[in-house]
Amino acid sequence: MSTETARPKRSRAATRERVLDGALAVFAERGFGRSTPEQICERAGFTRGAFYSNFGSMDEVFLALWQRQANALVERLRAAVDDVQVTAPAGTSVDRAFTATVVDGLSGLTADVSWHVLTAEFSAYAARRPEVAAVIVEHRAALRHALLPMIVRVLAAFGREPAVDEDTLGRSVVAVYDGAMSQAMIEPDDPTPRRLALELVAAIVWDRSRPVRGQ
Repeated sequence: MSTETARPKRSRAATRERVLDGALAVFAERGFGRSTPEQICERAGFTRGAFYSNFGSMDEVFLALWQRQANALVERLRAAVDDVQVTAPAGTSVDRAFTATVVDGLSGLTADVSWHVLTAEFSAYAARRPEVAAVIVEHRAALRHALLPMIVRVLAAFGREPAVDEDTLGRSVVAVYDGAMSQAMIEPDDPTPRRLALELVAAIVWDRSRPVRGQ
């Protein structure tokens, strides 16, 4: 690929990312339903042309933003799992040690409550639009698929393995996490709901696991 060909592609990708950054900021301030392409472009420092040369609609912007955030979450999870230190203080049961490991290792992932506010809003919006809902279902399935190896790895450190199929386990984790984080959306300054979200994730994973067969 020539330098001349590569440069416009890099520039287009950079423009797209700036538009998404602008969208994230505007959605967080105004909500998805009250935001416009003009507001997004103003925040990103572009004209309307930059918006429509990259996206065909506001739905498309949000779905692209959703995918970007999901990819970032998976990468952060991978890094967190890689750094997890399994500790079991004297007198601590194995299940409590597992919960402590999950909470300590993943505590940094619950800091941004604003994104959960947006996903709740957009999920309600998508519920009335099957074509948008179908895309979200696909994205969430991909996220569950990416999370499962990480769940398996942490369980293995405690001599356990999933006792249910991966779809059931993935859906259980996401449902519990989303439900607990709904409390954090209305209590953003209280760390308790965010900690509870991770404790419940640990509890559901432990409950749906078993000792590794043959050990």
